[in-house]
Amino acid sequence: MSRVAIVRCEDYDRARVGEAAARLLELLGGAARFARPGERLLLKPNLLKAAPPASAVATHPEVLRAVIGTLRAGAPDVKLRVGDSPAWGSFASAAEAAGLAQVCRETGAALSPFAKGVKTPNPGGQVYDHLVIAREALDRDGLINLPKLKTHGQLYMTGAVKNLFGCVAGKRKAWWHFKAGNYQDYFPLMLVETARLLGARLHILDAVLAMEGNGPASGRPRPAGLLLASEDPVALDRVAAEAAGLDPSRVRTLEAARALGWGETELSRIEIAGLPLAQARLERPLAEPKMMAIGFSLPRVVKSTLKQQWLLRVEEPLRRHA
Repeated sequence: MSRVAIVRCEDYDRARVGEAAARLLELLGGAARFARPGERLLLKPNLLKAAPPASAVATHPEVLRAVIGTLRAGAPDVKLRVGDSPAWGSFASAAEAAGLAQVCRETGAALSPFAKGVKTPNPGGQVYDHLVIAREALDRDGLINLPKLKTHGQLYMTGAVKNLFGCVAGKRKAWWHFKAGNYQDYFPLMLVETARLLGARLHILDAVLAMEGNGPASGRPRPAGLLLASEDPVALDRVAAEAAGLDPSRVRTLEAARALGWGETELSRIEIAGLPLAQARLERPLAEPKMMAIGFSLPRVVKSTLKQQWLLRVEEPLRRHA
C-alpha cells in the first residue's frame, strides 16, 4: 500500500515547522531513506510567480528551511539545490518575493533556475514517447518535490503531480496548453507522465496555509494547518483532496493517473500514518475554483509569450534599478 504521512502544523513558526517536517520523515522511515551522504539533491518548490509568502501562491520559505534542515540531519554532507521555472517573470524575482532566496542564502543551498529544455526519452510512456524537461531538473541524484495545496481553475486542484510541471522550462508550458486545445485529457496525461518520468523520491505538501477559490494564483489564502508527505504523489494528492473536502473525481491529474495505472487513487488502499484522516479533514471544504478550459488559443499563447518577455526584459530590470 502507498503510505501518506500527515502531521498537524498550525502556523509557520520556525521551530514548529521544523519539528513537523522531521516527524513526517520519521513516519516514512527516516531522513536517511531520502538523503544519502554526498548526494546531489534538487528541491522543487511551487514557485508560480513573484508573490509574498502570505499570499499562499508559493511554497512557504519555512517549509523549505525545515526540509533542508531535516535532510541534512540525515546526511550532513548532502549537496542541495533549489530550482523551478515560474510561469511568470524570472526565477530570481519569484524566489526573492517568496522568501525562498533568503532561505537559500542562510542555509547555503544553491539556487538553480531551470532554463534549457532537453528532449528526454520516456520509457514505458503510454501517451508520449518523449518529453522535454529542463536540463537542470535532470542533473541530480535525487529529486524532492515541495508542492503547495491550492485549488486550480483548469485542473480543479494542484498538488504533488502538477507541481512537477515546473520542471518543463520556460514558455514551453504555454505550448503544452495550446496542444491541449482539442483534447482536454492531453494535458493531465502529460502531467502524470512527466511526474512518472522525473521519479521524485519524496513529495512534501505545504498545506499549512492553502489556497481556495480561483487558484492557483488569484485565490484566497485559507489556513488548513497540515503538512503531508509521501513517496507516491498520486496517493498524496488523493489524500489532500479528501482532507480539503474537494471532489476527487474532479481532480484531473487523479483521473489521468487512474487511466494510466500509475500511483494509488483509491483511498481504501492508502495507508495513513500520523494524524488520522478523520482529524485532518477541514471543518469547511476549500471553496472550489471557477473552472475554465485547459487549452490555450494561438493568440493567447502569443500574448502570454510577449507578456513574459516584457516582464523579463523591461519590468523586472526597471524594478531592480528603481
